[in-house]
Amino acid sequence: MAQEDTATRQLRYLYWRFIVLGVASLMAWNVYIVSSDFFRFEFRSTPFKDNFESMFSVLSNTVNLGALCVALYTQPKANHDRRIKWGLLATVVSFAFVFLLPVSGIDGWTALVVALIALCAAAVAAAYIQCSVFGIAALLPASCAEGFMSGQAISGTVTSAIQLASLYIDSNGDRGDGGSLIKRQPGAEDNGRLRIRSAAYFGLSALFLVLSTVAWTQLNSCLRRHPSSGDGYQALSTTAASAADNENVINEIAGADEAMVIPSSSSGQQQRQLPFTVMREGSPRQTRDMQASAAAFQSDGLGWAAASSPTEMEELTAQDIEAAGPESEHKLPQWLSTLGLDNAQQLYTTYMESLPYVCASAIVMGQTLAVFPPLTEAIVSAPKSSPKISNLTAWHFLLFNMGDYLGRLSTKWLVCSSHRLLHGVNGLRALLVPAFLLFPTMATPPERALLVHSDILFLALVLVLGWTNGWVATVSLILGPRHATNKELAGSIIGFAMCIGLVFGAVASYPILLVAGIS
Repeated sequence: MAQEDTATRQLRYLYWRFIVLGVASLMAWNVYIVSSDFFRFEFRSTPFKDNFESMFSVLSNTVNLGALCVALYTQPKANHDRRIKWGLLATVVSFAFVFLLPVSGIDGWTALVVALIALCAAAVAAAYIQCSVFGIAALLPASCAEGFMSGQAISGTVTSAIQLASLYIDSNGDRGDGGSLIKRQPGAEDNGRLRIRSAAYFGLSALFLVLSTVAWTQLNSCLRRHPSSGDGYQALSTTAASAADNENVINEIAGADEAMVIPSSSSGQQQRQLPFTVMREGSPRQTRDMQASAAAFQSDGLGWAAASSPTEMEELTAQDIEAAGPESEHKLPQWLSTLGLDNAQQLYTTYMESLPYVCASAIVMGQTLAVFPPLTEAIVSAPKSSPKISNLTAWHFLLFNMGDYLGRLSTKWLVCSSHRLLHGVNGLRALLVPAFLLFPTMATPPERALLVHSDILFLALVLVLGWTNGWVATVSLILGPRHATNKELAGSIIGFAMCIGLVFGAVASYPILLVAGIS
């Protein structure tokens, strides 16, 4: 019982710190979204006062993707502690500079340049943080990956809730023709409150990121600590004896993971696990191959090579890998080999080993961004809907992020063991595209017959879109590294695939908007 309590505390300790890292990784982008009214006021004397949000989005995603490419290529020799710590501190510095804008009253072109430089710095930092954390989470129990993904969803949910609350607070209580609240025209007093509120956003966000740096320092110290230290929160050791001890501790965590199984018809003693299983209420999460996880943690901590000689278990693992010959099984294409890239073979081998999950994660993100928010935010409250939902756009952002969070959280209970199921869910999600096209938009002709007049149904579909997005992405991150020799690199590759999916989704949104008649 004492050992089980220790294991549970250890798992909870890791879980909450990964949630903090997840929130921190998307903090910059979400704070920029919340502060859109402030930036609109700051850029009022520039040509970008009306389209700065698109400029922010394009610049942030482009810089983030470029930094991710560099971070992923250098991942095999990366120092995770240095990447995450300096990434968090760089984001703190960027927030400190933006904090000066509302405090000092700077506006116009100077404010625009400061905001763009800070946004680019935060995008680069987020790329390195996510690349390292995805790799680390791939080596740990599944709850760590779920915690990091849930933290990202929590960040979006809080942002949407703040936006919706601000809409009600800043309104006169008067409603327009569509039932939406009419915002007050900003005056001198409103501008003062806007500056104070924006300064509070940036200042509190910088403080949270400082605390996130402390949380990472604690987490890294936990992962580096040897089990013999007597502390309840122990790292997975690389020695054969302690690896067995750690496996016993992890088995205490995993022991309650009783998946629903069906007896095989060929033998009463054999069992066949369903591709989709439901975990019992209160049971902890799935765990990974703990011996492989143990071998990934070196005595000097994450990101460093061990100074001591390889243990017996490590030697056997290396021999097995060499005998398997992953390079011969997944030979680098000729056009890539001619480039002479040092890590190309290792990246390609790991990519091929986890390919189904890489594709699933990229597809789910691409599907989501193809319709959300370009198409969904253009949908208006249906004239014949009963009931009519005021501020439909703001509510739909909140419900998507809530669904995204619940989808990531539900991986504790709804466990998938087959990539075919993930692709099946993605196939069903494709039906949401024509479904959303049936709802009225700001460009819908009044005589159009194929309309669905139900705001409730629209919000329900948005919730489904968010839930499936979070569930498929998190399950892909949990299962993909299990099929790869280099689990750490596989986790980073899947995280990179999600960003690639977002880029393709943004491109795919243009033809979908054309079909909807939105230019």
